[in-house]
Amino acid sequence: MSDPFIRFEVLDHTADIGILVRAGTLEGLFTGAAQAMIQIICPHCQIVAKENHLLHLFGEDRQELMVNWLSELNFLLQTRQFLTAKTEISLLSDQELRVQVSGERINPLSHVIRCEIKAVTYHRIQVHQESDGSWRTQIYFDV
Repeated sequence: MSDPFIRFEVLDHTADIGILVRAGTLEGLFTGAAQAMIQIICPHCQIVAKENHLLHLFGEDRQELMVNWLSELNFLLQTRQFLTAKTEISLLSDQELRVQVSGERINPLSHVIRCEIKAVTYHRIQVHQESDGSWRTQIYFDV
């Protein structure tokens, strides 16, 4: 049976949040991308470096390495409720990253999680060095 008062329309909805990060070094770019992602998840959170995790990641190129890096931080958040406060990179090349991350588990009394990142995407990803020697990345998250 048809109801003439029912109306609907399809609304465009984007479920992505993007970041653009610039830094003077490649190490700074990877650190800055992590900081930006954590700010999206938990803006203005004060995160204390109470716990450490050593990560060793690989990728076919800098873009894949960046996606793998941020995906690993998101995995730590999803599986261990771990928020990253600090990163110490000991090795970074176009295809490999060795880094110690420090932070703490989510404390509902002091950490307000604003959004959940479902995935770090390859959509329009960029990781490149500018003509002035600085570095730039653009990354989108599926939220």
